Amino acid sequence: MENKKDLLTIGELARLAGVTIRTLQYYDEKNLLKPVVTEGGRRKYTSDDILRLEQILFLKSLGFSLDVIDTKILEYNNKADLEEAFRQQRKGLLEKIEHLNNMVDMLDAAIIEMKNSQEINMNCIIAIIESMKRGNSYGFLVRYFNNEQLKSFATRLFSVSYGLKAKEAFDKLEELYEKGVDPEGKEGQYLAKLWWDMVNEFTNGDADLLSAMINAGRDIQNWPDEVIDIKKPIGSFLAKALNLYIYNNRLEFLFCSALL
Repeated sequence: MENKKDLLTIGELARLAGVTIRTLQYYDEKNLLKPVVTEGGRRKYTSDDILRLEQILFLKSLGFSLDVIDTKILEYNNKADLEEAFRQQRKGLLEKIEHLNNMVDMLDAAIIEMKNSQEINMNCIIAIIESMKRGNSYGFLVRYFNNEQLKSFATRLFSVSYGLKAKEAFDKLEELYEKGVDPEGKEGQYLAKLWWDMVNEFTNGDADLLSAMINAGRDIQNWPDEVIDIKKPIGSFLAKALNLYIYNNRLEFLFCSALL
């Protein structure tokens, strides 16, 4: 039995550990950290309790829940169980880090647009963020849209599976460009159709939105450095592929009317 003089009251342990008395009471209720009860009925903590509390607080700082700490870590049955608990927690932390990094990227993109635009509003910011949430870094394109077009843009991002189609189209473009494929050949024309269908589904007959997207593509030399890797494939491959596709499928009237 530990010397009574070495036992700590709940208040003393709370001050020592930097936690609240209510926290220690909660750990007691959860049977996670049980104090000894003295002959006088007072609850006291031993040196072993201090070490257990340090373990609990450390594991909590790593993001473990109290249930996992109690049943799978502090009371672990074998090394394999403990290792698996740590592996699962590590995986969860990496997912959180990725999520936080994505949020930082979204904020960075919004800040860049605020610096580059004369006017900016929440429609613009939402369009940027929704674009990035769908896996692309082309939120800067919102600078080519007016406020009404931005509303349509943001709405369509919510309602259409545009993100997946855009990713497929950009991935295919990079693949064909790297392979040195002829943009006017079979694969190049397949990509042109994929691209044209994606744009038409997204604009959904909105000529003004289509016009804004065409103008954005024409202004590729002024796109930011963040997308420099895609500028050449678009300018030297996609443009040629689309020009032939539009001509062969007699879509010039649609293309031209969007620019009027």
